[in-house]
Amino acid sequence: MKALFLALSFAMFQNAFAIEAIESKITNESEAGVAVASGNTSSKNFNVKQANAYKIGDNVLKFDARFLNSFSNDVESARYLFGALRYERVLDEKFSLYLSQGFESDKFAGYYLRHMSDAGAKYNITKSDTFYWLVEAGYRYTNEKLNNGTHDYKNSLRAYTETEKKWNPSVSTKYFVEYVPNVKEGKDYQINTEISLSAALSEIFSIKSAYLLRYDHLPAAGTSTKTDKLLTTALVAKF
Repeated sequence: MKALFLALSFAMFQNAFAIEAIESKITNESEAGVAVASGNTSSKNFNVKQANAYKIGDNVLKFDARFLNSFSNDVESARYLFGALRYERVLDEKFSLYLSQGFESDKFAGYYLRHMSDAGAKYNITKSDTFYWLVEAGYRYTNEKLNNGTHDYKNSLRAYTETEKKWNPSVSTKYFVEYVPNVKEGKDYQINTEISLSAALSEIFSIKSAYLLRYDHLPAAGTSTKTDKLLTTALVAKF
């Protein structure tokens, strides 16, 4: 599987940036939310997200990251870290291929570090200035280092869909759902889904409220629950 992944990577990258003097574009989306309470209850919550995309011709390089940290009475109750680098090769206005390498860490979910290598295809069902809907399908290889020091290696499939609707120039909603089943163990699958509402404050800044659900049907040993839920409100800068 690793050899196939490397071969596909080379085939996609070998001509990716060979053309000079073509149109390029950089986009940025930064999100930050902080909540601090003191007095009878002492708590701190930090939520930061970052997304960048660099498009040159038919090639797109994307970076995504997230950090979540919570304390209650000076005792850490949540810590989640995610980062991913993704390359897309656009074949036409609807179809493209992608490669992605990412990692995430969540000791409260039973794993110290999880590496994820993805390869697949994306299809734009519809896309306009006010509405888009896309689907993705592919393969994922996962290497998990659990809290007890052992490693778990998985071969999985990945299905993903995302849609966004702009109701007017100021208000929009977005929804995604991701399904990742283990090809060897039917009971081992993950579902990630989020719905969000954004209200523009200016051309750059907006307020975003989001509800994220992460479900692991076969979590690591010692994990107290299969489902993690997160409700956030944050300031977003997008340009």
